[in-house]
Amino acid sequence: MKILLRTVLWLAVCQLPTLVSMPFVDPNMTWYHTLTKPPFVPPDMIFGMVWTVLYLMLGVAAALVFSRGIAEKHHLAAWLLGVQLILNACWTPVFFGLHNLSLALAVVVLMLAEGFFMHRAFAKHSKLAALMLWPYWLWLMFATYLTAGYMMLN
Repeated sequence: MKILLRTVLWLAVCQLPTLVSMPFVDPNMTWYHTLTKPPFVPPDMIFGMVWTVLYLMLGVAAALVFSRGIAEKHHLAAWLLGVQLILNACWTPVFFGLHNLSLALAVVVLMLAEGFFMHRAFAKHSKLAALMLWPYWLWLMFATYLTAGYMMLN
């Protein structure tokens, strides 16, 4: 029962960036649709679905790493996860809310770099958790490409 509760907790924690981001998307979709798009931009509905799945995978990965709580040996992994979630929560308000494509690119580049270190920290505690972060990190690479494309074209 304790493991189930911790898993639900981590799943919820990893959805927090969505709560911060959602209010910035809908009011700014008209602006977003005026931007020149880089090649390979998926349809709008794909973004929400992909991020939901990635946040769920991140939550399961966190539950695997912190299955017995956050001991001293987990502090780096916990800190890196927290930073990653904060960066995630910042990107959408910067891109959609402020319409600041350069700063959004800086944020996503930080997310990508920090995601690499988070992956390494998680791998020290759970190989499965590290595997579960690969789709997240690959999507961050794609998000970096898209953000850079939007910045250069607009």
